[in-house]
Amino acid sequence: MKINKKQFWILAISYAAVTFILNNVLHTTIGSFLMQLSSLALALGLMLFTYKILEILIKQFIYNRKK
Repeated sequence: MKINKKQFWILAISYAAVTFILNNVLHTTIGSFLMQLSSLALALGLMLFTYKILEILIKQFIYNRKK
């Protein structure tokens, strides 16, 4: 099942709103858990982004050495 951009952004905005309300407004345990999940996802996303950039740079370096 593939999710399109509109559905993705609706889910992302809904998740952000629910997390904000539960953590910052109501100070619930579920909100704290969602914030931890968001922090983990951000860290994982940054690591994946860094990995992909390094992978591209290494491939380009190897390609240029072969010329």
